[in-house]
Amino acid sequence: NSFVGKTLQKPPMYSAIKVNGKKLYEYARKNEKVEVKSRQIEIYKMELIKLDLKENIIKFKVRCSKGTYIRSLCEDISKKLGTVGYMKELNRLQVGEFYIKDAVTISEMKEKIEAGNLEQEQIEPYINGVKINTEKTNGVYRIYKPNGTFIGLGIIENSKLKRDLVI
Repeated sequence: NSFVGKTLQKPPMYSAIKVNGKKLYEYARKNEKVEVKSRQIEIYKMELIKLDLKENIIKFKVRCSKGTYIRSLCEDISKKLGTVGYMKELNRLQVGEFYIKDAVTISEMKEKIEAGNLEQEQIEPYINGVKINTEKTNGVYRIYKPNGTFIGLGIIENSKLKRDLVI
């Protein structure tokens, strides 16, 4: 719990933070030294999930501010324990308003996407973003030209096909 609250954290050299117009990992790959300033972060909550002294594994859950580097937090915890350590695994459960529990796999998404064919005269309006009347049910559809060429994705809401992605 000593890590909960506002603190300064030094970003790792293998990060995308820019210093003098270059990303830190670019300096690190060339073994160049550059001064990295600490940034203020906040740990809102930490919860110990597992402590395995036999395998030397600590598993915890953390709720933190953006800009917090969890691998740096793992190193800080190791130092406080008087040892060395590294992050073995990271699972992001939430980013902003997005939760992993609400995510779908690519195969689940493919199952939800149905096929929809356009008539020749509907292709140009679709590509230009015009909503097209349809009798299909609400959902996401793969859109094809009459010759079977895939041209993009569309979303049907309230009997209207709206362009979502055009290839």
